[in-house]
Amino acid sequence: MSGLTVLKRALLITLAAGIAMFSTEAVAGDARNVNFAAFQKVDPNFEFDPIVLGKFSDFIAVMDGAQILILSHTADSINNDVINIQQDVLRQGKDGLGDVGINCQLSYLDESTPESTSYEIGGFCKILDVGDGRENKLLAIIPMTGLPDTAQGVDAWVMLYEDEASGTAFYANVSVH
Repeated sequence: MSGLTVLKRALLITLAAGIAMFSTEAVAGDARNVNFAAFQKVDPNFEFDPIVLGKFSDFIAVMDGAQILILSHTADSINNDVINIQQDVLRQGKDGLGDVGINCQLSYLDESTPESTSYEIGGFCKILDVGDGRENKLLAIIPMTGLPDTAQGVDAWVMLYEDEASGTAFYANVSVH
């Protein structure tokens, strides 16, 4: 790993810690929008970053070596919501029923106080490519992960999970608009 890569990772980890501890005037229990995106590599040399800075258009531009599979904006999420995200295609093929897509069940926690924000998401996603001789099934276990809040003035997306074999990665953040 180059010195620049190590420095960049250290900066990103420090930024994530700062985001998690940043003080806010928000009241605990305020609803937030949970933003979730899934990408798959189209360029085998492309590397997903653990944290991507910038507004939404910057985030998409950085992913130039990957294609977007899902983009979800779950409005007005509150503590203990379960967010279901599903996008798949069921198809009758020569070998029977096929299923291609992503199906996620994610738990959202908002443990914010008047002094600081704390948002987390975790759960699992199934990545399916089944039918016509394909039997690719992956269950991605996503540990509870702290999410940056764009309302705090830092536009950032945090990687929740990466499967190197399929080239799939999930990212998320929270926002108020």
